[in-house]
Amino acid sequence: MRNPWPHALAVWTFVLTGCSDVVVQSDVSYDDRFDLDQMDVYSPPPSDVPRPAVVVIHGGGWREPLRRDGMSQHSRRLAEAGYVAFNIDYRLVGSGGNFPNEVQDCLCALSFVRAHAADYNIDPDHVAALGYSAGGHLVSMLGVAATDPVVAPDCASGPTGPVQAVISGAGPEDMTLLPQIDVVTHFVGGTLDAVPELYAEASPLTHVTDGAPPFLFIHGDNDWFVDIKHSYEMKAALEGVGSETRLLEVPGGGHIWNKGADDGDWELMLSIDTPEAWAAAIDFLDHTIGPPP
Repeated sequence: MRNPWPHALAVWTFVLTGCSDVVVQSDVSYDDRFDLDQMDVYSPPPSDVPRPAVVVIHGGGWREPLRRDGMSQHSRRLAEAGYVAFNIDYRLVGSGGNFPNEVQDCLCALSFVRAHAADYNIDPDHVAALGYSAGGHLVSMLGVAATDPVVAPDCASGPTGPVQAVISGAGPEDMTLLPQIDVVTHFVGGTLDAVPELYAEASPLTHVTDGAPPFLFIHGDNDWFVDIKHSYEMKAALEGVGSETRLLEVPGGGHIWNKGADDGDWELMLSIDTPEAWAAAIDFLDHTIGPPP
């Protein structure tokens, strides 16, 4: 039977209220070599000083094009909070996106953002990354594997260092825990028995070293797509090298099934969409790369 994970990831909802003066610049190419390597930029009203920024990375099992359907509301809400949000696409499995290409694309996007900091009035030394599920994996790689030669990008903007902070929502951190998931074998390029070295290279957990940036993990404790064990193990590894970590464990939360506002009815929504998750994310960003001017 075909694994339901990537299709379930496409069913995302996000509650957004109020209005704003956010300006959206769509379909900005960050790497002209690949059609999918585009981003939408969500900018708050102009500021006299550079703003902190967040690179936003969608999930979808590394093979679903969910930039608009998956993360546009999150990006707008970040911009409403004062951050410049860069909502990116990347090459997908089946379209040249096998490991390490997707990680390289995300690094190229980060490099582009920093190289064009003046154009977007951002501070290149205050850039975080937020992602969910497969996007949680990719933002974790931006935090701990940016300088690994295996994933070093060759894009026009050149190499770049890690982000200054990471928010990983239900991200796979140890690929060896998912050896029989078809989306993982397709992304990595084989089974764990066949290519164990690639499973290690593709796992953020194996890249944790001194100097890793602060991490916030948001994970439902009833997530059966990506077990919360991933976040526990990554958090422990980061703490072992002295990095700051936080973990918001969403009680009863699943991958796409969580409680709404005021402990209300269970809804189809991501763990990062719960009210407590949003409050934790903004507090973490303000602490690590903000607060915005």
